[in-house]
Amino acid sequence: MTDIKLLPAAVTVSLHTGIIVLLLFGIPTMQDTKPLEARPLAIQAKLVIEKPVSRPAPAKPVAKPTPKPVVKPAPKPEPVKKPEPKPTPPPPKPVPQVKKPEPKGPTPEEIRKQKEQEKVREAAKQRALEEEIRREQQKELADALASEDDLVEDGELASTYADLITTLISNNWTRPLSARNGMQTTIQIMTTPTGEIVGHTITRGSGDSAFDLSVTRAVTRLGKIEELAELARKDPSAYEKNFRRFTINFSPQDLRR
Repeated sequence: MTDIKLLPAAVTVSLHTGIIVLLLFGIPTMQDTKPLEARPLAIQAKLVIEKPVSRPAPAKPVAKPTPKPVVKPAPKPEPVKKPEPKPTPPPPKPVPQVKKPEPKGPTPEEIRKQKEQEKVREAAKQRALEEEIRREQQKELADALASEDDLVEDGELASTYADLITTLISNNWTRPLSARNGMQTTIQIMTTPTGEIVGHTITRGSGDSAFDLSVTRAVTRLGKIEELAELARKDPSAYEKNFRRFTINFSPQDLRR
């Protein structure tokens, strides 16, 4: 390897030497040309040993930075397509109705039976109506008889208590000087279940104010009727019906003519 590198170095030195000689002495012309003497060719050579070129150590590969993962934007949701409305099927064609054959009319025998059944039903209705009327009449008669009995009983009771109350009023009555035979005063009296007299009103006068006043004073003096209180305890309905509010015709029989 060293011998191969010396040859180019020698050639290079020779060329450089020749160029320097030409620059110093110039190029010889034809006139000054002298026959050149043969001189031994001397070549100075210098051994140049090239030092081995140290090659730089190969650079270590630089680790590339790990690329960050690229975050892709979330894909936009695709719009949901609304289902297209299904075409409405055409309405079914109306089925032609087949007319049923009209039934034939009843036979004469059937008509006769229907009439007989109607007669039986009408007769039953009539009998039921007559029976209902008879029961109503019997009930009305019974109610009338009971009412009459009640009226008789109430009338007797009222008459008895009316006579009693008239006697009590007479016992508290002071005869006025103007009193004459045939005078009569109708007075309405209001009481309570305890027998107390709570009000009185002359409904029909005698024509003599002194006589009418004497009657009202007698009722006021009476004040309370114990017999009515006893009746209210024994028979409240009779009291309420006849003596809660009642009327007395006051006409003493011992008046002078």
